[in-house]
Amino acid sequence: MKRNYFALTALATALAFAHAPALATNGYFLPGSGFRAQGMGGVGIAFGRDSLSINANPANITKTGMRGDLGFGVFNPERYGATGASAAVPITTGPLAGSPSVASFGFDRASESDSKYFIIPEMGMTMPLTENLFAGFAVLGNGGMNTTYSTNLFGFGAGQPVDQKLGVDMMQLLVPLTVGYKVNENHSVGGALVLAETRFRAYGLGAFQTFDAAGPGFAITADPDNLTNNGFDYSYGAGVKLGWQGEYLDDKVTLGVVYTSRTYMTKFDKYRGLFAEQGDFDIPENYGVGIAFKPIKNLVIAADVLRINYADIASIGNRGPQTAPTPYINNAFNQQQGVQSIADARADGNATSSATETGNDEGMGFGWKNQTVYKLGVQYGVNNRLLVRAGYNYGKSPIPNDQLTFGLLAPAVVERHYSAGFTYKASDELEVTGTYMYVASNSQTSPPFQNIVGGVTTNMHQNLFGLTLGWVLDPGPVALDEYGEGDWDGINFDGWYGGFGFGQSKYRDVASYIDAEVGPQASPTIANTRSEGWKVYTGYQFNKYLGAEGGYANLNDMTATTGTLRTNVNSDAWTLAAVGTLPVTDKLSVIGKVGAAYVLADIRAKAGTALTQRSGDDSYEPYYGVGVSYALLDNVSLRAEWERFDRKDLDIDLMTAGFAVKF
Repeated sequence: MKRNYFALTALATALAFAHAPALATNGYFLPGSGFRAQGMGGVGIAFGRDSLSINANPANITKTGMRGDLGFGVFNPERYGATGASAAVPITTGPLAGSPSVASFGFDRASESDSKYFIIPEMGMTMPLTENLFAGFAVLGNGGMNTTYSTNLFGFGAGQPVDQKLGVDMMQLLVPLTVGYKVNENHSVGGALVLAETRFRAYGLGAFQTFDAAGPGFAITADPDNLTNNGFDYSYGAGVKLGWQGEYLDDKVTLGVVYTSRTYMTKFDKYRGLFAEQGDFDIPENYGVGIAFKPIKNLVIAADVLRINYADIASIGNRGPQTAPTPYINNAFNQQQGVQSIADARADGNATSSATETGNDEGMGFGWKNQTVYKLGVQYGVNNRLLVRAGYNYGKSPIPNDQLTFGLLAPAVVERHYSAGFTYKASDELEVTGTYMYVASNSQTSPPFQNIVGGVTTNMHQNLFGLTLGWVLDPGPVALDEYGEGDWDGINFDGWYGGFGFGQSKYRDVASYIDAEVGPQASPTIANTRSEGWKVYTGYQFNKYLGAEGGYANLNDMTATTGTLRTNVNSDAWTLAAVGTLPVTDKLSVIGKVGAAYVLADIRAKAGTALTQRSGDDSYEPYYGVGVSYALLDNVSLRAEWERFDRKDLDIDLMTAGFAVKF
């Protein structure tokens, strides 16, 4: 037990420093605390059984027992945005009714976001200190925002945009340090000091740095040098979370209440010209109530209502560019009047008024409203080893239609979430939890004459896959009762294993390959060939030396520029290989593999201002690699691997570090 406890602590420490972006779906918050909760629509205020649930309500810690949880998810958001004529927003009134809303500055762009796959890690640990006192912590993403538009939606006029790409990348990490106390048999309370870190960068907003060139009072930002393209900046802070749970009607009904204070964060100095109050971006206050009902011991029906006060944070809630005051007249003056900084200057007669320029105390923000989220989940114990669950989550988009200009950077417009999941008790000490959540597509369109860009439309849908391992040293007072009574020996997984790896992909010899294909150019190709890459896999070990393995690898993308030609290649692959293992010591082994991969490549090319040309190139290719494996526990190994996808003139290398788990 001591060995397992030490290993879990080591894993927790390593994960605490991971910077993997998490993209949220209730505004910018994740829909639930941990993949187990997300399988039930995100409920957790009145019902939580794993260590991640202490983030939903600290009082959950009195029912989690002694356990550690470690999980990874793959988050797949698909986002689209358009401005100007490309947004196809019709004018509905006035002499131009029926025509598309076109901005006088010539904004006219459309693009999908290239970043479509993200890794979400999570972990937590809880334990009893005495019969009534409990302690624990979790490390998990609170949420985030990420977009990478290969075509800059804020490029204006007939020429090239100031920046080729547009996007933001924000990751928010929470560490609730939690204690809980069981007041009596029916009531529990909990509290947490919530430590927080936020990482942020923005790029492609150069079009808004120089609007004051049109004359005094036309500035968009108060600090052009700290608006965009300054790399990553980091913010740190802390808040408080308090919770209560009470049980009634012979433990058939549980009520819960949770309150989370505003988390005060240090400022983003590199982006004090973007966020209001000179770079302030606190985490909003939120609170909620929940109920869980057990009509029979192996059936749980739970519901939460959560309120998130986004509008109280100036950088989130201050209104941004909006609809021009006289939308039926298509002229530069009315287009500009939709920008608060300009409207403010005109209204008070002072051409130098700057109150609402981005970065100032009253500076323009994202214009989000407060959000109320409704969650419903069901869990059923099928037998003594299997729990199944399903859920639904609804939160109306916090972005008003006339606030979509800046909303393109973080299009949190989705509203309906559907989820399903399971927990399989592989042994008395190991649980395997899987979750899938589908977030239905939702679109929003601005009114016509949306300030300087004319019209805006955005769309998003999402998929989330999560897998968590739970090491259970003490299951707690109620968890085992929620399994079914049927006796099942379980699935025979002897010899089977699964794993995950995260690292870097590299497209080899791209520049020389493109130069050979395109022919002589005034300047050689410049290529960015490295990107994040990851893989998931499962395998079967026939004996000590030989096994077989299949999986999926996301090789992400590379970009190359040849004169005015810009090329983007995005690849992923399905793999199948024979795997050889050579033990070096009792714990350390060398591994090698050889097989085949079905590589899917999406190729996009654009020359100057021409339309993007898109094609696919899918093929079967040789696949091989080498690596090392170290047995951390009896059923958990750490892996480091190098693999090559042999595509003749365009090889792709993938280097990863991760883990493999024997079932």
